Amino acid sequence: MTSKAARLFNAVEVGAVFSLRSFGPTWVVAAAVAAGIALPAMPLLRYTYLSFAIILLLLAWLKLRGEQLSTFGLVAPRWLRDIGLGVLLTIVLIATTNLVDHFLTPAIVAWTGANPNLAAETFASIKGNLPVFLMIIPAVWAFAAFGEEFLYRGYLMTRLAGIFGGGRMAWVLAIAGQAIMFALAHWYQGVVGMVAIGIGAVITGIATVAWGRNLWPAIIAHGLTDTLGFTLLYLGRPLS
Repeated sequence: MTSKAARLFNAVEVGAVFSLRSFGPTWVVAAAVAAGIALPAMPLLRYTYLSFAIILLLLAWLKLRGEQLSTFGLVAPRWLRDIGLGVLLTIVLIATTNLVDHFLTPAIVAWTGANPNLAAETFASIKGNLPVFLMIIPAVWAFAAFGEEFLYRGYLMTRLAGIFGGGRMAWVLAIAGQAIMFALAHWYQGVVGMVAIGIGAVITGIATVAWGRNLWPAIIAHGLTDTLGFTLLYLGRPLS
């Protein structure tokens, strides 16, 4: 396959993967309903496990194509270094979220009339609900921390950089592209949530590239920030 043909193939693949990640769970649930099958819905997370199943299929597809997962950031971890970088990234992301909440969110609300508390309201039923909280934490480490980081900062960012030519500007475009996709995937959190999530995705993308395209610090940071966020929601004290 020529370089041009390979880039075209990868562009089609990226479109298919993003479409499946965005709409696949809805299609599966609709097909199951049509067949008279009731798929189990997780408390609060609903059918998020279907999105994770799509990511597992993507991993299998890449292996079938003979591609090394290390190409997409799943390198052999160096735990002491990776945990340290993950904690550092967590601190940066939390600080950024607070800055966005204080300086950017009021302007977004004024311009759009968006609900600034939509994200917290979406997950409000976790407050004081210990069984749901204990179910959520391992789920976010698997589905969000590992699954989303591999998909967006691993697969999509790497593929986009290759499609754009692989140079420095290609990686800039890839970081921006995956951040936009990541924000769009969180549409249910409204404009305010999507802006904050997109900015966080840019920071995480930059950090991942700067640290040798090693995904483990991003995975750790994602897991820590989500764990903190859901813990505060459980306690009735949302982060923002």
